[in-house]
Amino acid sequence: MNMNSKNMAMIGIVAIVIIIAGLYASGIFTGGNNAKGNITVLAGAGTMSAMNDLKANFEKENPGTTVNIQYGNSGELFATLNTQKSADAVVPGDLTFMDNAKSKGYIINDTVKPIVYHIPVIVVQKGNPKNITSVQDLGRSGLKVGLGDTNATAVGKLSIQILNKTGNLAAVKNNVVVYAPTVNQLITYLTSGQVDAAIVTQDIATTGDAQGKIDVIQIPADQNAIATIGIGLTTFTKNKNLAMKFEDYITSSQGLAIWQKHGFKPVNQ
Repeated sequence: MNMNSKNMAMIGIVAIVIIIAGLYASGIFTGGNNAKGNITVLAGAGTMSAMNDLKANFEKENPGTTVNIQYGNSGELFATLNTQKSADAVVPGDLTFMDNAKSKGYIINDTVKPIVYHIPVIVVQKGNPKNITSVQDLGRSGLKVGLGDTNATAVGKLSIQILNKTGNLAAVKNNVVVYAPTVNQLITYLTSGQVDAAIVTQDIATTGDAQGKIDVIQIPADQNAIATIGIGLTTFTKNKNLAMKFEDYITSSQGLAIWQKHGFKPVNQ
């Protein structure tokens, strides 16, 4: 091989290396693993205040990224996964959501991480005019009670677990005047006087617009049913690297500080 042939061969090898490096950078060989671009996250309606902040901070710290968040109750999130077969990550109001999603092959198993607790509390009108002090009181005759949709919302399912523990499920159901599609709407029913009491989650009850307008009654630990909010990447993700980067951020100490600001208690504390 003469010198010109060797030079041409070397140039060819260099060109191939450059092409391969470019393909890796573009994500062709890594399943679209860019740390830039767009991702879509399906999130429980009760996480909205925290997730909006997390999204804004993440995008600010990572120029060139966009996190699109679609909110809904657990039933709506599952239906979206089931019908659209899309989205990059899911942040449901109860980690047990992941079991159903995993069984359908929608979640990458080793990406599921717990983040914060969803702790049910009783909320009543300001000043507690009906003198409600416990879960048992919700079964008193004449009260108007609001619960989350027991088939579609995390807080609704937790409420049933609580009422089964306290043994007054039937009595409370007799008092239920609304099964709301989201925990946020339960607060609206309460502040507008349509219900006397509701079971919601502590984060919603102690932060945001509800503060100063309602009273909060804690449920004893042995009666309570506490859920865990977590995150998992879907098998449909087209930008796994960015989705994982977002997951790492919202589960980091910086991310957890934002969750705490919105009334959530981190799992690791």
